[in-house]
Amino acid sequence: MKRKYVIIIISVVCLLIVGGLISYTILSGNSTSLFTESSSKASKDESGVDWSKYQVYNVDLGSDNVDITKAGVYNLKGTLKNGTIKVSTNDNVKLVLNGVTITSNNGPAINIVKAKNTYIELVGESKINAKTSDSLDAAIFSKDDLYLYGSGSLEVSSNKDGISSKDDLYILSGIYTINSDNDGIKGKDSVSITKGTFTITSGQDGIKTTNEEKKGEILIENGTYKITSSLDGITASSSLTINDGKFTIVSGTKTSDESQKGLKAVKEVVLNKGTYSISSIDDAIHSNGNVIINNGNYSISSNDDGIHADSSVTIKDGEVKITKSYEGIEGYKINLEGGKITVNASDDGVNVGGGNDSSGMQGGRDKFDQDNGGTLTISGGEIYVNADGDGLDSNGSIKMSGGVVHVDGPTNNGNGALDYNGTFDITGGELIAVGSSGMMQNVSSSSTQNTILVTLNSSMSGDISIGDISYSPKKQYQSVLISSSSLELNHEYTLKTGSSSQNITLTSTVAGSGSQMGAGMNNGMMNRGGRR
Repeated sequence: MKRKYVIIIISVVCLLIVGGLISYTILSGNSTSLFTESSSKASKDESGVDWSKYQVYNVDLGSDNVDITKAGVYNLKGTLKNGTIKVSTNDNVKLVLNGVTITSNNGPAINIVKAKNTYIELVGESKINAKTSDSLDAAIFSKDDLYLYGSGSLEVSSNKDGISSKDDLYILSGIYTINSDNDGIKGKDSVSITKGTFTITSGQDGIKTTNEEKKGEILIENGTYKITSSLDGITASSSLTINDGKFTIVSGTKTSDESQKGLKAVKEVVLNKGTYSISSIDDAIHSNGNVIINNGNYSISSNDDGIHADSSVTIKDGEVKITKSYEGIEGYKINLEGGKITVNASDDGVNVGGGNDSSGMQGGRDKFDQDNGGTLTISGGEIYVNADGDGLDSNGSIKMSGGVVHVDGPTNNGNGALDYNGTFDITGGELIAVGSSGMMQNVSSSSTQNTILVTLNSSMSGDISIGDISYSPKKQYQSVLISSSSLELNHEYTLKTGSSSQNITLTSTVAGSGSQMGAGMNNGMMNRGGRR
């Protein structure tokens, strides 16, 4: 009879094991966490991994550490009051956060020591709070590639970084709220974000890469981002590419001698689309190499440059509104090809300089070396500049073949609406530039489009018109430059400036000069009848 009972018991145990109903514990320290092998099978998910090949474990969190040393899918549930989820294996591991709460007072809440790849899927609302060290410097810390995704949300609080990978970091989806004393999201080799919703408040940078020797790219496909950072909002040690998304960035929330820029990259910033609201202490958009804006909607307020590149700035399309800046757009070469661009600057509006510079507030305002190699090229777009310094300023040359450019230049005679060291050749488009008369320059005589420069006896305010061309300056002016294909040689025009008017005739392609205009012929312009 006893043998019969033993056989029955063994049979029941075998059935329970096969059915995945027996639980066993992994001991770590003085705590226990309950692991249960599940008979259910995982499937392929948005990570692209076929998880059906992996064992599934259900894990009820206990009071301390959880060590994972085998490949598999781990469904985490419950609360870990003071401990770490530690992964150390040579294969793939998937952690499913089913509305968990993990608190760690002495290290990362999730610590990926090693793995082929680690995948974290968000299901429900999960929270992580960690106090960690400089060596393991994130609430979620990984030495290898790390993937995060899911339909749930994750709230992270950290005295160091929020989420960090010493390799590549991929975020495919999910909702993230990160409060960190240091960086919010950091990948050494790369950060790639497909989509998601991100609210990041960081004591240092919002999103960043750090590998300065190779890689270091940040690629953002889409998503919604609200970043409030004491230092840079998004900063790449190589290239930053954003294909789409909605971005609200406030960078530089405390006094610092470090970089406090909105979007920054060492090699190149490429913005293909998206909606951006950037408020920054340093440059709003900055690259040590090139900045390329292919499209998008930008609202920029900066205590330094609105857009700055040590090499070139290219704007092909989109709407760019720089509501506040020291210098609006600055680069060694600037190419304005399309879009609608509005610049407000307390110094120069569009400034072509001569190479890299300090590019920050700490060493004084940005100033390129004086150099004649740079070029401002305007071939399209609608461009408005309101500058207290020079409106269009080039230490090299300016070329304009298309577009509509209106400049409200300075009221002080130490600057001009146009200022260039080389030549200004205009062959097409419409250019109206007004401002003070002291430093105002006309376009070069090599230009092929008819242009007039009129210098007034005193400052004026009010509308300007000549023929079918009209403009309403927002400031007082004492010089008026107009270049348009509608202006004709040897044709008498009435030029109206505010309440005054005068009849003039263009007798050469480039007419007028920066000197006071009196009666009679003056540099290709004949005054008939004086002012009224």
